[in-house]
Order: sequence, then structure tokens, then C-alpha cells
Amino acid sequence: MDIRTLLVDAPYLFKRSLYGAKDVYTPEYGHIGGVYSFLTKVRSLIKQHQLNRIVLVWDGQNSGKGRFLLDGEYKANRESKDWYNKIELSDAQIAREENNKESVLKQIVTIQEYAEELYFRQIEVEQIEADDLIAQYCMDKHNEEDIFIYTNDRDIAQMLDLNVTIIFGNIDTPITKSNFLMHFDYHYSNVLTIKILTGDVSDNIKGIKGLGEKGLIKKFPELTYKHMTVNEICNRGIQINKERVENKKKPLKVFDIIKESREKLITNHTIINLHDPFLNEEAIDALETLDLPLDDSNRGSANLWNLMKRDGYMSAYGYDFVSYVEPFYPVIMKEKDTLKKYLANYN
Repeated sequence: MDIRTLLVDAPYLFKRSLYGAKDVYTPEYGHIGGVYSFLTKVRSLIKQHQLNRIVLVWDGQNSGKGRFLLDGEYKANRESKDWYNKIELSDAQIAREENNKESVLKQIVTIQEYAEELYFRQIEVEQIEADDLIAQYCMDKHNEEDIFIYTNDRDIAQMLDLNVTIIFGNIDTPITKSNFLMHFDYHYSNVLTIKILTGDVSDNIKGIKGLGEKGLIKKFPELTYKHMTVNEICNRGIQINKERVENKKKPLKVFDIIKESREKLITNHTIINLHDPFLNEEAIDALETLDLPLDDSNRGSANLWNLMKRDGYMSAYGYDFVSYVEPFYPVIMKEKDTLKKYLANYN
């Protein structure tokens, strides 16, 4: 296809970049390692996968609120939740935290500024999580674009059925539905089923008590080679216990728990299923706006150079500006060409 798009889970890449280069400073800017590592990773991915469209997808303020209203424990293990505010900190700790937050917010704003000049597209919607925007983009565009996703969230693997390629931050090989089984212990089509039943520690979503991923696969080896629904597993569990009783064996408690947890499983399905993402009208409008060409009347290399000079960006790393920016040219030129064609048709 003509368009090769990278959807960047921007909160994940920023967090990874920030802590991967936490000791990098410039006199003009202060801590700038998050900015440099973030952009350098995107730069590398553009070269590696011949990409010509970049979309940075950010979590909106109060993102995940819809899921939290369904399940009060959703992401309650994250610092942004109310319980975290109850921790008592010393004055020195409070000052240090405030300084850290200022550095974090400053670097996010800087990334977004640089991204505009590099012709990256960006999307952020209040209360909406990046995952939901990524999922909807994939469903809307998978027949029109070659889509790559950079993330470390295993939930996104639900998009593999759309022939999307996922670049997980901690796996060297880009993952497709063809090679998924080489890196995971189950068939790609069972990502949702397994998450519903076993939960998700990173998002604090509880699954069936006493049931882990390995135990589930051991009980249902079919998960490794074909799609299975939660209903199939529930019904099979009931049948297995019935047969065990008939053979004078003790029924397996975990299957009884599954049978008794119908409401919890329904809630988990609603929370985890990215084929039905949590979106509002503003999010739908923002996704549609991404189709519009980027205005180039006040963006480009001159602006980028001025921003980088302001921050001491180039001098800190010894690159010359042209060689640093060159790998971004396929994106810049593609966006310029898109605008040119749009204006020609409009006129």
C-alpha cells in the first residue's frame, strides 16, 4: 500500500525514553533525555520499516474514566488514582516530586512541538486512552494503509486479525499473526479470551481466582492452535466437572468459580475488548480529522532548527542538523505530497 503508518503508543514510548536517558541534560534546557530518546526511536523505526506516516497517540486527561466507572479497581494501582494521594510525603519529597513532574510535562510539550515541525500527526482526547484510539484507527484504516503499532501493551495484539504489525518494546521481532505463536504460548485470536479469564496485572483487572495463563492453556490446549470463546471454555468446564463426578472424582473448583463469575467475565469483556473501544463523539471527530492533510504554512525545518537551538538539542549529541533530520524526510515529503494532491483536487 502507498501509506505505511506507525501508530505510536506515545505514553509508553515517553516513559521508556524518560527513564532510559534520565541523566541527560543540556545547560539551555535541563533534563532532555526523554525528548531525545523518544524522537531517536521514531527516527530508527522510520528507517527500519520504510514508514511515511507517523501518528503519536496520547492518553487524554482522566483517560480510562469509562472503564473505571465499570470496575473501580481498573488501574487503581497507578499513581494517578486517589489512594496515591493519601500517602504522606515529607516537604523535600514533595519538592522533588514537583520538580520531576515539571520536567516530565516540559519534555512532553517539547516532543509535541518538535513533532509538529516533523509533520507527525498527533491525537489526544480527554478521558480517552491511547489504546482505544489506536484500535479504532486500525479498524478504520487497515484496508487502506500498512499499519505498524509501537507499544508494549499486549492488549493491542487483538488488532493482529486486521493484518496489523505490532512492534513490542521488549521483543526484538515485529509481531504479526503469522509469527505470534513463536513468541507467545497461545493462538493470536485468543488474546481477548485469555485476558478476560486470567485478568491483566498491569491494569489491575482481576481474573478468575486461582486461574493463570499457563494453567488455562494446560487445561485447554486448543488455545494454542484455534480460537476459543469464553462461553466455550465455561461450557467445557461444566462438562469436565460433570464427567469427573460421574467417574467419582472431585470436581475442579476453578470450573465452579468460572461458572459463578458470569457478571465479572461480562465486565472484563467490556473493559478489555478493543474491537469495541471506549470512545466519545469528540474522539470520533478527532480520528476523522486525522484524514485531513497537514497545513505546511507555518511548520518545517527552520522552525525545528530554532526549537532545537533553543534547547541545546543538537550540540548535546554531536549530530549535525541535516544528517539528524534526514531519516524523517520520507514522512515530511509524503505529507507535503498529500497536501499538494488535496489542494489540486480542491481547486
